[in-house]
Amino acid sequence: MKRKISLWIYGFVTFCLMSCSNYLDIKPYGKTIPQTAEEFSALMHNHLDEIDRGEDKVLLGNSSALIDQDAAYGDDFEVCLTSQSGRALKVYIGTLLNTAGVSDYYWMSYQIIRDCNIVLNEMKESGTTEANEVRATAYAMRAVAYYQLLRLYCETPQTSNLNSQQGVPLVMTFDMEERPLRSTMQETVDLIESDLNHSLSYHMSNDLYRFTEDVVKGYLARLYFWTKQWEKALPLAQELLAKYTLLEGEAYKNMMTTNYDLAGNQLLKAYRSMSSTTEITTSRTHLQYRPVSLRFLDTFTEEEKTTDIRYTLWVNNKRIAIKTFFCGMRAAEFKLMEAECYYHIGKPELALHSINELRSHRISDYKDLTMNNLPSIQDMEIIKTDAEGNTLTPLMGLILRERRKELFLEGDRFFEQKRNGTPEYWTAYNGRKYVTKKYMYTLPIPAREIDLVDGLVQNPGYTELIEK
Repeated sequence: MKRKISLWIYGFVTFCLMSCSNYLDIKPYGKTIPQTAEEFSALMHNHLDEIDRGEDKVLLGNSSALIDQDAAYGDDFEVCLTSQSGRALKVYIGTLLNTAGVSDYYWMSYQIIRDCNIVLNEMKESGTTEANEVRATAYAMRAVAYYQLLRLYCETPQTSNLNSQQGVPLVMTFDMEERPLRSTMQETVDLIESDLNHSLSYHMSNDLYRFTEDVVKGYLARLYFWTKQWEKALPLAQELLAKYTLLEGEAYKNMMTTNYDLAGNQLLKAYRSMSSTTEITTSRTHLQYRPVSLRFLDTFTEEEKTTDIRYTLWVNNKRIAIKTFFCGMRAAEFKLMEAECYYHIGKPELALHSINELRSHRISDYKDLTMNNLPSIQDMEIIKTDAEGNTLTPLMGLILRERRKELFLEGDRFFEQKRNGTPEYWTAYNGRKYVTKKYMYTLPIPAREIDLVDGLVQNPGYTELIEK
């Protein structure tokens, strides 16, 4: 998909990018502000092009981000068996915490927020189709940027304590002098929800802007799911499932092996520009040096290793991941969401029905599981409690196991660990023991921001300044 940006607009975008040494330095004094919706759209298209080229690490992510999140920060890969050729791979989440890169997600998110604020604060044109599309996109992208900040830089939500938990600084105005402190988590969640609903009010249908009405509903469902608002997440998940039905067999295989085009029941996807093969190839090369863990492989029974279509699509007989990278949103996530929501609102039979429906679309000659023959919790599973803090039951263990299998190498496992008890565990590499501590699931606010903004609160566990 090609987007045309005039030289004048390109110059303004270039200025905005050059001015982001601090994410709040957004007031372009002495510069010409865009006037029309077409001109403002350049700010949005710049970020949309990054998604399409696979250069975005914040909104959807790319293969490089997946390599870090899934092959290092989670437990789906065997770090201790990494060959010498894979020494460039991170070892565990602490590897990120000891580099300046720990701040990248923070600053990149606020750069996106800055550009969205420019559109939402300064664009005067209204009522036209283009103006509506640009505003809808700005609201959606600002919401998604804050949602990612919520997951990365805030602790796991406690539903009865959101007004006491720390959120993130909410930058809402087009003003470089504003230096906000951290909001409460409730205020952060409220803003994300409000922005998503504002985007939905425009009923965006133009796929050129990527964040269509259905995609935004998907993010709203994700927000409710992350914050344990099960009864709000459930109807949105079901609405999307009614429109984007589950696939099976060859249709599923074709969807999951399609590299660049939006396929099957995928709602949103990075790499829709064909120019991004180098980055994916490099990621694939790095990944072959770290085998998939037995903990992941054992989520499939011996029978399922021949009957479950996912097994041979995901991993080869040398324990090397061969799954096609996918950064985006697809229907199976909402089926898993449906199952877990049913479980947490006290409808276990419906939860099991949802999981059986998913499994029947993945496993040949499938026979439904019943409450009497659910598999036991795996001994090697590091997640011991569910999102509500309760000990895993066989049914909840089954739901999480299917999520792990279905969303393998899609940037989900680390966040599943954070969402379900932040388990502490260790891995070995080159004769050393590396321990993932509970506090490490929440990244530190960049030290430079702590120095710059008096009273800005650091996350628990980070008593020493992270490298500036």
